[in-house]
Amino acid sequence: MAIPMQVILLGTGAALPTPERSTSGTAVLYEGETLLFDCGEGTQLQLRKAGLRHGRLSRIFITHMHGDHVIGIMGLLMTMELSGRERPIELYGPPALADYVTTSARLLSTGFSYPIIFHEAHPGTVCQTETYTIECQPLNHRILTFGYALQEHDKPGTFDVARAEALGIPKGPIYGRLQRGEPVTLPDGRTAHPHDVLGPPKRGRRIGYCLDTRPCPEAALLARDADLLLYDSTLAPGAEQEAAEKGHSTSRQAAVLAKEAGVKRLLLTHISARYTSARDLLTGLEGLHDDFVLARDLMELSV
Repeated sequence: MAIPMQVILLGTGAALPTPERSTSGTAVLYEGETLLFDCGEGTQLQLRKAGLRHGRLSRIFITHMHGDHVIGIMGLLMTMELSGRERPIELYGPPALADYVTTSARLLSTGFSYPIIFHEAHPGTVCQTETYTIECQPLNHRILTFGYALQEHDKPGTFDVARAEALGIPKGPIYGRLQRGEPVTLPDGRTAHPHDVLGPPKRGRRIGYCLDTRPCPEAALLARDADLLLYDSTLAPGAEQEAAEKGHSTSRQAAVLAKEAGVKRLLLTHISARYTSARDLLTGLEGLHDDFVLARDLMELSV
């Protein structure tokens, strides 16, 4: 059974922090690694409230340079410095991100003894590891803004022990090598291939992250067949014109896009401070998508 990906919502509000909603920040925990998407004001405190260790934080992905998505990054970086961090941290985002961090460090007369590695976001693959890929696309906001998708690599299919025995493949380390996708030369000289004993590959999980955007083809591309999609739902149904003017989406538009993209579960987030009742954002969404939930701070979901 696959180890669950844990998604922890550190901030689910738009623009203005409120007692109920901090500004944007989402942590994804996967195989001992913590990835952070956006870093609004107070994210380092939200990490502590969620019981997350910033020592496991390896990569931060910033969507754009509006303050409610990036203003918390200096506090987080400085906290890691004071905590004695030594391992590198990798930052991904618009070109201005590196300038923002280095200029802020200079003006604050601070420095970092651990390496900070900057990567400019661009359409396509921006990060690839042995177990997952991070995809990136430009969104449709008022300034340069990127969305991201975490795509887990496909897993090998189930090992068919009965088939292996029927083929005369001896038990032991050979099974493990075939399971990892390696062809193996058997003691009798034959070559056993993984497809001889493995079932169909298991599709990797996918998490889409599209905040601060009007509905657009690039958002739909990142959302395609996602197991979980975090999507801009700044305004309630009926406020589509205002959302378009401000570069955002309504919860209704989020549900329609998610349905068309084949999203399994939709998380409505980046909620305007004007809304104190979930009813305002959820009314009229019935039938538009089969599985949607309104985000709240410190909510945890498994994928």
